[in-house]
Parts: sequence; structure tokens; C-alpha cells
Amino acid sequence: MQFLYPIGLLALAGLIIPLIIHLWNVKQGKILKIGSISLLGESSRASSKSFRINDWLLLVLRCLLLILAAFILAQPFIRKTLSGKSTGWILVGKSNFPRVFKDNRKTIDSLTKLGYEIHDFDTGFTTLSLKDTVNTETSKRRTLRYTSLLNQLNNVVPSGNTVYLFADNPLNEFGYKLPEISYKLKWKPLNQTDTLSSWITDYAGKKYEAKSNPSNTVYVPVKNNDAAALKIVIYETPGNQDKKYLIAALNAIGSFSGRQIKINPGGKANIGFWLSDEPVSGKFKSAIDTNGTLFQYEKGKVITETSFIDIDGQKIKSRKRIEAPKAFEKTWTDGFGNPILTRENINNLSVFHFYSRFNPQWNQLVWDETFVKALMPVIINNEKAENFGFENNPADQRRLAINQKEIIQTDKIIAAVKTSQNEPVNQIFWIVAFIIFVIERILSFSKKNGIYAKN
Repeated sequence: MQFLYPIGLLALAGLIIPLIIHLWNVKQGKILKIGSISLLGESSRASSKSFRINDWLLLVLRCLLLILAAFILAQPFIRKTLSGKSTGWILVGKSNFPRVFKDNRKTIDSLTKLGYEIHDFDTGFTTLSLKDTVNTETSKRRTLRYTSLLNQLNNVVPSGNTVYLFADNPLNEFGYKLPEISYKLKWKPLNQTDTLSSWITDYAGKKYEAKSNPSNTVYVPVKNNDAAALKIVIYETPGNQDKKYLIAALNAIGSFSGRQIKINPGGKANIGFWLSDEPVSGKFKSAIDTNGTLFQYEKGKVITETSFIDIDGQKIKSRKRIEAPKAFEKTWTDGFGNPILTRENINNLSVFHFYSRFNPQWNQLVWDETFVKALMPVIINNEKAENFGFENNPADQRRLAINQKEIIQTDKIIAAVKTSQNEPVNQIFWIVAFIIFVIERILSFSKKNGIYAKN
């Protein structure tokens, strides 16, 4: 048995506490009545102390509790050698197994004779047998992507072992980060014919038909689906120049999305931008439609510090910000996690609080290409807006390119050495500690009751 945090064993020093309690036993003297004290001289006061252990069982139980607490803090574990009974694994989806076995029978037969085990390429990696080749039932769709499953194999397959994976390679089965594996993976793509699929998706108030094939997915606007123009009202304090940067971004959004954008058109607006340190006027709020959006500058203590604005992983240099409360939902933050843009709903109005400015003296946001993309959720107010063209649709037929790397192989020298894993045993110590604690309490209470019992 080994310990993850051996420093926790320092708690064993606490064993001295119950030892002192049991040794320090002060006995009170008894008063004896005698006939005369005339012959007795004045004696000095004395007390009697007996340094001895009265109850060995209680002492042992309490010491054991402290020992177990120290062990729990040290996080004990047993290094368990991974099973090496199999040469490797064969991974294949259970629903595809009959077809895969038919097309790759010689390969699978030769691997099983070498000791390879067949497992379902899904959560749990259930063991399969050749009897499953006659199973024609369609299994449910995997709940995890390839990336998660391949990462989980690191905890199941001994490092350095070989895994044969019979599966297709659709692009939507991989996340943004490639899996890092410590075993040897040999991918055998399925010989699937090229397939086509299509679906309808919404973006910026318009409908698009997505046409997907193994090489790409193309979005084509559906005819006769022109969306209404977006009406935007802007208020700016005289002398400021922030409005011109905002209008340039709005024009870019209109050009990209195909939506007509009208600025200060009169009447009710869909979105209002309050670019002023002054409090938002009631008249300005009333000019915004119900269920509309308000983007407002916030006023407060100006903090000058070199940092950056974090927008979806993009970092834009920042020099100044407004001190902000931390009660709202953060949309943008700075490098220290302080709110730069927050959002809340007030009387059916979606309100964005901006704790900076569209001014190059405050930050480099207006000069960065992220500016237009960052404003999209505010202007379009569509959940799919930021994922347009990258949505994870089950009908997506795109596949990895032939030369695309699908995994990251860790250092082979390190992987070869890693043939064991740590198995925590904390739970056992918790159970034993609880049992001892119950026994100690029972003995302690019975001893107290015995002291006051009359003969």
C-alpha cells in the first residue's frame, strides 16, 4: 500500500492527545473524622495525582480513530497491475459487427487466435463474441463521441497494447481536441459508400437548407424567406466617437447575415445601444420593443490595468475597465475573471451591461476581427448564430481527410512502462473508522453510567 499525500501522516502526532487524557487522572482525597486534633500539627496542603491508564480498550480505540484519520488524509492506494492476459482488443460497434465480421473475417479470426478480445465500441466496452455476428438488432446511437471513448480506453487497456478499431471516421464524432492515447491504435475504416443528406436550419431569422456529403457541407438559402429588417436605435453623448465603430460593425453583420439593418429609423426598435455615462432614460427604454435588447454603458470607478478581454477564447488587449458587481451572468471577462459584459432579463427586456467602452483608448476591441463576431449574439439573438456552419447535426456526412491525424500518440517509452494503475482504498478506511467510532461511543457512555451507579 502506498500514499498519494504522505504528508497527511503527520496527523499521527495527534496520538499524544488521548494518551495524555488517559494518563492524567487526578484523585480527590477523602476526609476522615477523628476524635481530637490537638496532637496534630498543621500540615501542608497536598493533592494526589495518579499517572496511570484506567481503560486500555478506550485508549486503543481512540488511538485507532486518529491513526485511521491520518491514513485517510494521506490518500492510500494500491498499485494494481493491469491484466495482461490478452494481447490486445478489437473494437467494433455491436450493430455493425455482423457486416464488419463478414468483410474482415480473416483479419478478425487471426487476431482472436493471437488472444485479442472483441469489445463493443461504446460506453462500458461490453465483451462481444462471434455469436453476436448473427445479431441483426439495431443498437441505440452512442451517447459519447469517439474522442471520449478513445480517452476512456487509457484507463482500461494496458499501455502499449494494440487496439484494432473497425469504425467509420465522421467528422462530427471528434471534438475540438484530439484524444491522447497510450496504447497502439490501428484504425480500420469501414468501406462505406458515399452518402448524401440534407436538413433545414435557422440562422439570423432565415432558413437554410444544408446539403452534406463526405467532403463538405453547403448551406443554401431557402427561397421566399426574407426576414424583417432589424431596427436599431443608438444614443451617444455629444463629443464621443464610439458610435461610428458600432455602425461599421452593424453594417458588416448585415452584409454577412443578409438581414437589412435600419439605424435610428423611428418608431419601436428591436435593439437599443446606450453609449453614454448617463443613466438610461425612460424615453429610450420605451423606444425598444417588448422582448427586445438593451446594450448599455455602465458608470462607476474606472480601473486602469493592463489585461485583456476574453471573448470565446480570443484575447483582446485592454487598458481600462469599470469596476463591476459580480451578481450577473458573465458574457465577457478580463484576464482576471472580472466582468466586462454581463447579461440579465428585466421585464422581458434582455439587458447587456458593458463595463468598458467602444474606444481604442480603453481597449483594442473595435480594431479586432472578433468585434463583429462578438456582437452577433447581441444583434441576431439566435442560439445557433455563433455555431452556424459548425453545428453538430446527426445527418452531417463529413469525414476526416485521408491525411488528417485523428489521435495523438503519447511517448512510446513512457507508455510501455505504464502497465499499472492506482486503486484508491479510502472507502475501506472510512468504514472501519465508522465502526470503531460507534464502539468507542458505546463503551464511553456505558462507563459514565457505571460511575454513578449505587451499590
